[in-house]
Amino acid sequence: MKKLIPLLVGGILPALSHAAPVMTQPASLLTLGTGATPQTGLSVMYNPAAGETVIEEGEKFRWGYLGSIGLAVELGDADDFGDDVDQLISDLEEDTVTAAKGDEVINNYNDNIRQKLGDEGFIKVDAHVVAPIAPFSFRSETLGGVISLDAMAGVTVKASVLDDDISVNTVTDEFETNTAVYLKSVQYTTIGLGYSRVINQPLITQFTDPLGGRLLAGVRGNLYNMSLSKQVVGLLSIDEDDELSDVIQDDIDSNEKSSTAVGVDLGLIWQADNYHVGFTWRNINEPEFDYGSLGDNCIAKDSATSVSNCFTALYFASQERLALNETYVMTAQTTIDAALNTANKRWRLATSFDMQPIRDPIGDEYQWASVSAAYVSSSIIGGRIGLSQNQVGSELTMLSAGLSLFGGMNLDVRYSLDQINIDGETVPRAFGINLGFENSF
Repeated sequence: MKKLIPLLVGGILPALSHAAPVMTQPASLLTLGTGATPQTGLSVMYNPAAGETVIEEGEKFRWGYLGSIGLAVELGDADDFGDDVDQLISDLEEDTVTAAKGDEVINNYNDNIRQKLGDEGFIKVDAHVVAPIAPFSFRSETLGGVISLDAMAGVTVKASVLDDDISVNTVTDEFETNTAVYLKSVQYTTIGLGYSRVINQPLITQFTDPLGGRLLAGVRGNLYNMSLSKQVVGLLSIDEDDELSDVIQDDIDSNEKSSTAVGVDLGLIWQADNYHVGFTWRNINEPEFDYGSLGDNCIAKDSATSVSNCFTALYFASQERLALNETYVMTAQTTIDAALNTANKRWRLATSFDMQPIRDPIGDEYQWASVSAAYVSSSIIGGRIGLSQNQVGSELTMLSAGLSLFGGMNLDVRYSLDQINIDGETVPRAFGINLGFENSF
């Protein structure tokens, strides 16, 4: 049997040709965070009221040139996770297992790696792209505000381990176990249409005018097309003549379920010359999406491997370690943000905080707090740094930095201060990179 991790990659990479949600922020927002900022038109994707802030006074429109593309990887808090899985596979595929060898493998598994693999080990990959031209924002005199249109796509896949007892069959002298890899994937596209405007009603302006600022409001509709799939791959379910990557891809496709729903976001911004305060309420209607089912009609599967994996899924479901049927709810979340800036908005200090934790479609929990500092130039060079922390779930602390060149190209990287060991080297548990192109102030 070939090594598992490279084959897992081979099995899930074809999904990258499909569309999926962004689990990490695109382009310069990877560093700046999700608070409204005029330094990138992408702000309209998070706070709908930001449309009024991303177009300069006297300008009619703003757009992205070539969009942006990003890749992120997150690893569980388990040293040498991939090596341990590969070694376990090598041990399990022994043809003739002696009593001594059986005791050695089982004891090493129970004492050294079972908890690490089952409770903490995983690999998560996210790739995404914002469409060229998007976001495209323009000022409408007829509607008295700014209209924004954007589109994004990508994929997120997570591989973890469902651990089970290992024993030796004394008749066949082979190992037996239901230990399996658990794959969850999400693919979707999002098309957003937003509208923002200044609230200039007399009832409001009598309070805002003396304060020297303006109140902005916005609404955004998101059309989500989401495909959700999960698959259980038993470590002993692969015959020598099977290609694991093909089995994984076939089963993920067959278990996939696609659906479309609309989410609604609302946003407010109080903007003054040298500061702003923002509020966002995303997915207020909480759209829902179903995963494809596991464990259906196992006998009718196309291959012996798929049949075995189907029954393995039923086994772990009986232990309540996975759900055969699952619905992802895009839970509503509110975010507050604030910023200080110079009058020309070139220098900026900003912070944002998610008020509630939410789960992404894979099931991981997020509630981000972030701070950033940035300088932007419309013609030569700009830079930014940021620090963010997940308040729940992984609780990772992320350091990020970005560079802008010639007022249009943005390169941002992010990595976690939390580290693990791989092959004797200390590496960050999470890493992300984004490259984007858009016109700027």
